[in-house]
Amino acid sequence: MPNCTRVHKNYIFAIHASVEMKRITIKDIAFALELHHSTVSRALRNDNAINADTKKRVLAYAKKHGYLINRNALQLRGNASNVIGVIVPNIHHNFFSNIISYITNYSFKKGFIVSVFQSNESISQEKEIINAVLQNNMSGVIASLSMETVDAGHFKLLDDYHIPLVLFDRVDKKLNVPTVTINNSGAVEQVVNKLVEKGYSRIAYLSGKTSVILYHERHKGYDAGIGKNKLAYMRVIDSFDGLNIENGIQLTRLLLGETTVPDAIICDSHLLMQGVYSELKRQNKQIALATFGGYLGLSEVYPGVTFIQQPEKEIAEATFNLLFDCINNKNINCNLMKEFEVQIIEN
Repeated sequence: MPNCTRVHKNYIFAIHASVEMKRITIKDIAFALELHHSTVSRALRNDNAINADTKKRVLAYAKKHGYLINRNALQLRGNASNVIGVIVPNIHHNFFSNIISYITNYSFKKGFIVSVFQSNESISQEKEIINAVLQNNMSGVIASLSMETVDAGHFKLLDDYHIPLVLFDRVDKKLNVPTVTINNSGAVEQVVNKLVEKGYSRIAYLSGKTSVILYHERHKGYDAGIGKNKLAYMRVIDSFDGLNIENGIQLTRLLLGETTVPDAIICDSHLLMQGVYSELKRQNKQIALATFGGYLGLSEVYPGVTFIQQPEKEIAEATFNLLFDCINNKNINCNLMKEFEVQIIEN
């Protein structure tokens, strides 16, 4: 079974009354507010067809009297749940954990709860997660693809069941769904230029698999930067064993053992960078570092490292808003692409 962490925040109201209080029903609310029971039911599901004032009255009464929505009953009647599935390659990576946090907050404000799934960079686990999403009749899915996912055809099952999908960061443009990314090619080219300006000319690049569009685009940016600056040295190593600290250590040993040693290294993950930094320090080597990702305070732990900071809050907000629009209007054109620029933080 896929790893799943449930975020228990939503607009369903906890029962604040004493345990002796009788659980009220939709018909009770309808009688008290002089509304039809179907209107109350739709208001509790946050249906946009219901007047905002009516929704406010219904939700306020439900909260005051301890009404709890029976989600299982709603799904038996063929209605989608108020759950959004978020699928990420790994939760321990700071970028993905931050995106999840932001999306959870945006979802809560709009009456949704979030189920977080971790694919562990495995396409087989990703497929199991899609099945779990279908079985639970979720309202929509936000996903970033695993490193193994060359063909994302299994995500097409969501469209068969009219479950909207928005991809972010690692995307597959062949799916024809909304995507939110950064200018990956431009980001790496910009970093190469900055390193050249500082006097570095042997710039190596530790990347992810080029079968993933994101890393393929970053490769193009590296090639463009090397070419435009007319550098003779070019060295790219694809990190097939994962973007982690241990692999960063091993790849650094490989680079330092070569005939021509780089004077600067660009890493596709701050976890890779930490491994590189550790090994350089152990061998007492002075090599400039630049990396994607990181978190507040990391620059103090790793002085001298240049950070390629992605606009995480903006990415999360754009991703959620695209999904929310697709959930609420099935007929709109949801084949949209949003691209953000990075911020280069020189330490």
